Amino acid sequence: MQLVEIGRKAWVFRDPTITYEIQQKLDRALDTWEAGHVESAKKMLRAIIEECPNHIDACHHLSLIYEEQGRKLEAYVFCQTAVSIGLQAIPKKFKWEQSIVTWGLLNNRPFLRAYHNLGLWHFHNDRYDDAIEIFERLLFVNPDDNQRVRYLLPICWFEKGELSAILDLCRQYSNDLAPAILYSQALAFALLGRDEDARAVLKNCVLELPLVGKELLKKIHPKPKFQMDGYITLGGHDQAYEYWRCFGKYWSDSESAMKLLRQAMKR
Repeated sequence: MQLVEIGRKAWVFRDPTITYEIQQKLDRALDTWEAGHVESAKKMLRAIIEECPNHIDACHHLSLIYEEQGRKLEAYVFCQTAVSIGLQAIPKKFKWEQSIVTWGLLNNRPFLRAYHNLGLWHFHNDRYDDAIEIFERLLFVNPDDNQRVRYLLPICWFEKGELSAILDLCRQYSNDLAPAILYSQALAFALLGRDEDARAVLKNCVLELPLVGKELLKKIHPKPKFQMDGYITLGGHDQAYEYWRCFGKYWSDSESAMKLLRQAMKR
């Protein structure tokens, strides 16, 4: 496994030992898992790893299966193994802040998926410094952010009190109207005491995503009846509920921010 430069700042993972036949075996293993034959899928993935120890995707999906089964230790071990294969393939001249490992090149996706999964491990275990390092790296090398780490970073930074980092992210993705960007920018301004900036952003928040503002101001937050796992309705009640679930505590901890929000909603 190697990460090789293919153009100005552009890099791709390559491994000649991962043949078309091995990839077909992976596809069959994943189809088997999807069909509900979990133990058979695990055996097939382990066979791929035995034949091709550098197969990041096989290690990553074996980690996901163990996670699904609640076997946290095995899941974490295979998650770390998958990431280690990719990190060890990175040459010294590679610079995270200056290089591109785009999601658009299929050979890059196994490592990007595995590294994202490790970031989620840290995130869900409140290891925010480690999560930030991984998520920032993923944004550096793939600024299109197909994995949407930009929606998790604000949570990490609110936890750490790094409000300027949130504002930098929001400026970088200023065309993104997701509540994790739009409303979080307003909250960061409010927490910094920049009330006029917060009001200006909140005006846009209320215009674009009024249900989020309504959800944040509720006293009780029942889960939407028709919310589907893994699916969010843009501008819908489920999106508003999810933003409150992830970010609501940061709003409610600041009476000044809530006051600004109430004023914006009245207008």
